[in-house]
Amino acid sequence: MIERRSVLLVADRELRQQLASKAMWLSLAIGVVAICLLVVLPKTLAGGPPTYRVAVTGQPDPAVRASIAAAAATAGARVEVFAVPDRAAAETSLRSGDGDRHADIAVLQQGAGAVLVDRAFAAGSTQRKPRVVAAIAHDLAVLNAVRQSGLTAEQATAAVNPAPLAVDHLRPAPGSDAGRLTAFAGSALFFLLVMRHGFALLTGVAQEKSTRVVELLLSTIRPVDLLAGKVLAAVGLVLVEAALLTATALISARAVGSEILHGGGAGLIVTEGVWVVLGLVLYAALFAAAGAMAVRTEEAQSVGMPLQIPLFLGYFASVSALGADKANTAVTVLAYVPFTAPMNMPMLSATGGAGAAAVAVSMVLTAVTAVAATWLAAAIFRRSILHTGQRMRLGALLREHRSRAAAA
Repeated sequence: MIERRSVLLVADRELRQQLASKAMWLSLAIGVVAICLLVVLPKTLAGGPPTYRVAVTGQPDPAVRASIAAAAATAGARVEVFAVPDRAAAETSLRSGDGDRHADIAVLQQGAGAVLVDRAFAAGSTQRKPRVVAAIAHDLAVLNAVRQSGLTAEQATAAVNPAPLAVDHLRPAPGSDAGRLTAFAGSALFFLLVMRHGFALLTGVAQEKSTRVVELLLSTIRPVDLLAGKVLAAVGLVLVEAALLTATALISARAVGSEILHGGGAGLIVTEGVWVVLGLVLYAALFAAAGAMAVRTEEAQSVGMPLQIPLFLGYFASVSALGADKANTAVTVLAYVPFTAPMNMPMLSATGGAGAAAVAVSMVLTAVTAVAATWLAAAIFRRSILHTGQRMRLGALLREHRSRAAAA
C-alpha cells in the first residue's frame, strides 16, 4: 500500500524544485506569449471584409442600392454607394485617387445599363474585386429584367429566389473546422507537455540516482512512495500549466473577437482534459521508471528513446488529419492504441469518425493500460533505482520480478 503522507512529502519536494527553476517559468512564459500570438495575429492581420466605393449615375433607388449591397456581400465585401450625375463624372471618380469622390466601381443606369471599372481584369481572375464586380453586374441585370417583365414584387421574388430543393445526404457531416482545430490544439499541447515534463522527470530521477541522493531519500521513503510522489507532482504541474494555457487562449480569443476556437465548447475542453490526465498518468510513471534504469545521467536520453516513438507517431498522425475531411487509417487505428489515443481519438472524434461510445471505449482501454503501466513502472523502479554498475535490461528486470514473486 502507498503511504499517503510520504507521497505528499515527495510531491511537495518535487513541486518546490520545479517552481524554483527559471527554465520552467521561461518555458511557461514563452508558451503563453506563443498562444496569444497564434490567437490574436490571424484576427489582427486578416482585418474585416474590404469596402468598395460604388458610384451610380442618377439617383439610385432603394432597390438598386440593396441589389448592389447584396451582390457585394455574396463575394465577401461591403460597399458604399453614392450618386454621380453622369458617365463623365463616374469616369472621373474611377480615375481619382483617395477622397470623397473616389470610386472603385461605377454603375451606369442610362440606357441598357453597365458596370464600369478603371482597369480591365485578367481573364479568369479569382481575386475579390473581379468577383464583386461580376456579382453586381449579375444582380443588377436580374433587377432590370424583373422590372421589364411586368411581374408583381411577389411574383418576381418567387421567380428569382425560388425555394431550394431538399438536400439529402448519405453520411453525416464531418466535424467543424473549429472543432478539428481545437482537437489538434489539445493533441499538440499534450505532446509538448508530456515531452517536456516527461523528460524532466526522466533526467531528474537519473540525476538523483547518479549523485546518490536517492539513497538518502530511500532511507526514509519506500521506492513506490517516491515514484508515486514524483508522478503526482508531474501530473499536477502539467494540469496547472495546461489550464493556464487554455485560459490564455480563450481569453485572447474573446478579447479580439476571434472565432479560431468557435465550436470548442466546454464539453470538448473537458474531454481534452480527461485525455491529458489519462495520458500523463500513463507516460509519467514510465518516464520515471526509465530514469531509474539509467546508471548515469548521460544515459537518460537513450533509455527514454522508446517512449518517444509513440508520442511522435501519434502527433504526426494527428497533424495529417488536420486538413482532411475525414481521418485517415493511421489516425483511426492509433485512436484505439492507449499510447497514442490521447492525441488521435480527439482528432477522430472531431472529424466525425468516432462517436461517444468509441471515445468511451478508447478511454477505458487507456485507463486500463495506465494502471498496468503504473504497476510495471513501480516494479522496474523498485528493482533498478539502487542498482549501479552495468545498466539493467528490461527483460532481466521482469524475470527478476517474476522469480521473486514466485518465491514469495
